[in-house]
Amino acid sequence: MGEPKLLLPYRGSTVLNATISAVESSAVDRIVVVTGFGADRIEASLELLTASSPSSSPSVPSSPSGGGADGGGGGGQRGRQSLAAGRQPEEPSPSPEGREGRKHRMIVVRNPDYRRGNMSSLLTATSADSRAEAFVVVPGDLPTIRTDVIDSMIDIWIEERPWAAVTEYSNRIAHPFLMSSAAVESMGELTGEKVLGRLLVESYDARILRLRVPYGPPRDMNTPDDYEALLTDM
Repeated sequence: MGEPKLLLPYRGSTVLNATISAVESSAVDRIVVVTGFGADRIEASLELLTASSPSSSPSVPSSPSGGGADGGGGGGQRGRQSLAAGRQPEEPSPSPEGREGRKHRMIVVRNPDYRRGNMSSLLTATSADSRAEAFVVVPGDLPTIRTDVIDSMIDIWIEERPWAAVTEYSNRIAHPFLMSSAAVESMGELTGEKVLGRLLVESYDARILRLRVPYGPPRDMNTPDDYEALLTDM
């Protein structure tokens, strides 16, 4: 695509920043962005985002909700950052009025082993906060992911405390995923590409709940044609 796909322009910002904005508008307690390949450029773009955004009083950064795929700046698997956004124990959800100027809830951590696959990025995110009980997993290249779906996933955690959950759209399963800390711990030694997909989507594990929504999933962005289609949808 000529440059890291996460830094491509999208709605006056970048693909990654648009994805983060969707997560920030949800009821997650904390957001952890995991970088890997191309980390310097990605982190520089996030520093600019934070510096130019309003903030309220700072809070201790921590990581409810978990990572996505390997972080990085190239195309394909390497170009997907990980977002960790999740739930702390016994913390109330932020009010709608409090969902503005929340950049203080985001921290950025590097995954030194990103080539090992998306579980390594998830573990990097979850290690940023040992208090987190659950993790919502969102890849960084999904700028059309819906905040209301993330909030619905959080509601599932509050009401049912599942081992894990996936989002079942009208035509397939896709992000966001929900993982309890127990699920993350049990999967921690697994490596390779798309481990989360294999375990959460293809395993048919009875412990994994499904959040069913009546429309299509957020658009993937793995090729130049995908990016052009994303811009056309704007």
